[in-house]
Amino acid sequence: MVFSTNGFLAVLLAMSGSVAIAWPALAEVPWVWAKLRISTNQVSLLAADGVSRPASVADCLYPDEALSTSAMSKAEVLFNDGSLARIGEQANLRFWPATRNLYLNQGTAAVFVPPDRGRTTVQTPNATVGLNSTAVVVRYVPSRGLTLVMALANAPSGPVLITSASTGQEFALYSGQMAFVSGANLQVVEFDLLEFYQTSDLMAGLQLGDPAYRPPADEPLAALRPNLLQALQQQSPFEPEGAILDPALITDVAPVANPQSAAENRLDPLPVEDLRRYNDAPPGVVNPLPETVDTPPPAAPTADPPPGNTSDNL
Repeated sequence: MVFSTNGFLAVLLAMSGSVAIAWPALAEVPWVWAKLRISTNQVSLLAADGVSRPASVADCLYPDEALSTSAMSKAEVLFNDGSLARIGEQANLRFWPATRNLYLNQGTAAVFVPPDRGRTTVQTPNATVGLNSTAVVVRYVPSRGLTLVMALANAPSGPVLITSASTGQEFALYSGQMAFVSGANLQVVEFDLLEFYQTSDLMAGLQLGDPAYRPPADEPLAALRPNLLQALQQQSPFEPEGAILDPALITDVAPVANPQSAAENRLDPLPVEDLRRYNDAPPGVVNPLPETVDTPPPAAPTADPPPGNTSDNL
């Protein structure tokens, strides 16, 4: 995956403090159930009373239950309104009764919301992601208190909105942008949408990297596909200069004393050594940076050694 760290992209989104964006009034279709369409390896359903059972294809996830995946496992669920969620390994996901609110307290979920279903939220312990007629990838890493959000498309109803739990501030995220939320810090970079679709396990089989693909009418993503393809077409090709190939996630973001003054400041390009430190990358989302071999600098010229003292004697 390729990321751009050019100045205006690698900036704090708190440029003008809270961003007030009004959502249009749309009738919301509450979630009642989510049917398991794909179950790979060990996927479990955890009831409200704490009892866990293995999940099989065609099982349903109901409000107050949790879907859990183990290592090397993944799942796909289709909600009663046609929304789709793909869940990666070592994830825990649930939704609340009579709402469109998902709660992700670990792992990665790709959430696709068709048009005219109403506002949907994905909540993590430190952020809330609001979307409408679009798609996002959300990951939460408990060990670092880090939320990662990827916007896959733009919607006529407005951008993806991220609310920080620590500050209460709301920020907009547009297609092809990835945000990192850690404490009071929020940083954004641009990522390569096409590269993501072609390499992510979460996107496998969705044919989002193939503009010629014609989905059947009953495919869950059929109504959302035009928005996803438009985002691909509008994104400028990534250039090697100013981009980082296969970066790891950001782990150490410098604290900001006053986020509302960030409009007057720009972050320097993200240092590669900081990008290397993070190794809890979600499968198929971000790959670790390849190891590089440091080339020692050329030795400074020295005077000729005295007679009898050659390099063989060192």
